[in-house]
Amino acid sequence: MSNQDPVLDSTTLSTHEYVARSILPRFPDAILKSTESKAGTTFDIYFQEQLLLSLNKRGARYFFLSRRKRAVKWDTTTSFNPSRVTERILRDLAEADYEVLSTTNKQILKRPIHISRYKRCPGCLNDGGIKIIIRSESLTSENSQIYTPISRSIEINGAEIKCTGCGWMGVRSELLRKIRKPLT
Repeated sequence: MSNQDPVLDSTTLSTHEYVARSILPRFPDAILKSTESKAGTTFDIYFQEQLLLSLNKRGARYFFLSRRKRAVKWDTTTSFNPSRVTERILRDLAEADYEVLSTTNKQILKRPIHISRYKRCPGCLNDGGIKIIIRSESLTSENSQIYTPISRSIEINGAEIKCTGCGWMGVRSELLRKIRKPLT
């Protein structure tokens, strides 16, 4: 099927067909395949010959790493209209490192990783010890929850965070996130 579809009308298409056809022009190099069965039409979105997303009349199933549930049912997303469901799926694809475009044809970027007490250290795998490095000799008590002081004489080699448990230092993208495994 072509990635260049005409203007879509959510009132004449089923929800899953509208969402599938809305994702396609905003996900370069993706391929849409549809299959007919007794249960209805299923729309599968492939990227580099790998199934990423399957949409049918009951909902959508993710076959890529995501922080959300692997299956989304349309009846649980009734508060969303089909275009919001499309935006949500595109955001999830962006978070999984796929290049997808917004409605203004700009790449959707991953959200920044915020430091919290729930982030896990890649060194010791413990929660809560990650703090932001600040070049200082000491901190006030209110800043000690977020920051860890490091002397200006210590070389940090571009590190921006530190684990207070094991001493590991690195960048935010190295933090371990809780991610649901893809369906196989």
